[in-house]
Amino acid sequence: MKKHINLQLFAEGGDGNGSQNAGEGNNNTNHDQAGQNQQNAGQQQNSGQQGGQQSAGIDYDKIQSMLDNATAKKENAVLKSYFQQQGLSEDEISQAIATFKQNKQQQASERQNANANLQNEVAAAQKAAEQARIELTATKVAMTLGIDAKTLPYVLKMADFSKIKDNDGKISEDNVKTALEQVLKDVPALKPAKENNTGFQIGAGQQQGGNNNNNGNNVNIPLKRWNRFNN
Repeated sequence: MKKHINLQLFAEGGDGNGSQNAGEGNNNTNHDQAGQNQQNAGQQQNSGQQGGQQSAGIDYDKIQSMLDNATAKKENAVLKSYFQQQGLSEDEISQAIATFKQNKQQQASERQNANANLQNEVAAAQKAAEQARIELTATKVAMTLGIDAKTLPYVLKMADFSKIKDNDGKISEDNVKTALEQVLKDVPALKPAKENNTGFQIGAGQQQGGNNNNNGNNVNIPLKRWNRFNN
């Protein structure tokens, strides 16, 4: 006798189990997602609290004020103890502490003024040294331009040397030359005079001038025994 197996029953049973397993998987996934969201929310809350603490900042001025007050109290206590050991009364101690602080402040002010004066002297010395370097460089450049020694001081005084340094902060001879040429351009009277004769003169110039003189001027020619043309 053949038995008929209801395949539909197995199929429905299989589908039911699959649906149940899928439902359990979805529940687990939702549970994990909810836990992850809760963890992210906690991290964001902690980050917000930390950010609020950082944005609050630290009042360094208040800290310094507290340190100053503590130092002043400690100083007063030390001074009071010392003056008590010296046998001073309360009024005398107060006066002595006030005098000590006044002298201390005066000494600090004197030191500050001395440091300021020293810095001013150093700055003045540096400025004078730089001015000397500028004038030395300008004199060297002026010689190449043919500027006369008599007019050189006026040219140096009128020149604008505020832009003579290069990008490295060094004195540029080209910039110095430009400044000097600008003065000669603005004041043509300071330009060097051009000479008619150029080059070096060789021999006795006066005697050559006498030989080539066409104006009839008498020129003394030295007499020599071997010159038979001389009387």
